[in-house]
Amino acid sequence: MLRADVLRAAALVTAVGALTAACTGAPGDGEKVAWAGRLCAAVGTADAVLATRPPTADPADPAALRAALTAYLGTVTAGLDQVVDAAGQLRGSPVPGGDAVLDSVERGYRGLRDPLRATMTTLSGDPSPAATLSALADVVPRITAGTAAGGPAAAPGPEFTRWSQQAPECAHVPALRG
Repeated sequence: MLRADVLRAAALVTAVGALTAACTGAPGDGEKVAWAGRLCAAVGTADAVLATRPPTADPADPAALRAALTAYLGTVTAGLDQVVDAAGQLRGSPVPGGDAVLDSVERGYRGLRDPLRATMTTLSGDPSPAATLSALADVVPRITAGTAAGGPAAAPGPEFTRWSQQAPECAHVPALRG
């Protein structure tokens, strides 16, 4: 009888300890994995946006090239806007070092988006075929460099990597898996 009482008391202490840990407000493992997954999903969206190919130059039809390049730049900058906005909503990471990874992601995609937006503005102000070809020559290496970067400029730390390796959304974002 005494043994049963001791076992029940031990079970009660264990249950109270688990409930206390759950109520402390400390982020759980699931929350950390989910947060890393949301960041990886944003980076995956950026990768998809950057995977769209710029239009090819057809010197015989500069007006068509200009229209295609303007549409392309609009699509890419809008996609990068969405990624930067989505990343910005992830502030307050439950993962130690997560906000630093987030800052790096945002900085990288803003650094790519802003010059593309400036190129689009220049293109809209100068309708000449030379301006169109110059804009295309400016865009292609930027997109290629952005695609090659594939994520943040700074490598994520081991704590972020620990959680990103468990998030399915991170499977196709090697830069964030450590």
